[in-house]
Amino acid sequence: MSRETSSSDEVLMQQSLLFSESLKGLKNLRTQLYSAAEYFEVSYTNDDQKQMVVETLKDYAIKALVNTVDHLGSMTYKVNDLLDENLEQVSGTELRVSCIEQRLQTCRDLIDREGLSQQSLVINMPKYHK
Repeated sequence: MSRETSSSDEVLMQQSLLFSESLKGLKNLRTQLYSAAEYFEVSYTNDDQKQMVVETLKDYAIKALVNTVDHLGSMTYKVNDLLDENLEQVSGTELRVSCIEQRLQTCRDLIDREGLSQQSLVINMPKYHK
């Protein structure tokens, strides 16, 4: 049981690290987009070929948007996978708790029956005389 727990903890830690890295990657995309926006703003004001700058900006924005959506999709998949695993663990735990509750109820029932049978032995029945 402790091996399962430590293995589960290791998997959870790895998933947590992967998710954290994905978030960092998403933040990095944000920084890159801001940097690109500043670059294109400066290029547009200083360059005589404004149409070429606009076309380049469109291409870059489309690629950045596709990359961001892809990254978000990957993160969504990871979060769903993590939730599914946790739900499976919760379901397994609920099943074990239910089994323990059934055993406890069986023990209580047996104890109650044993107590009643012992009480019936202790009770002195009154004797009636004719």
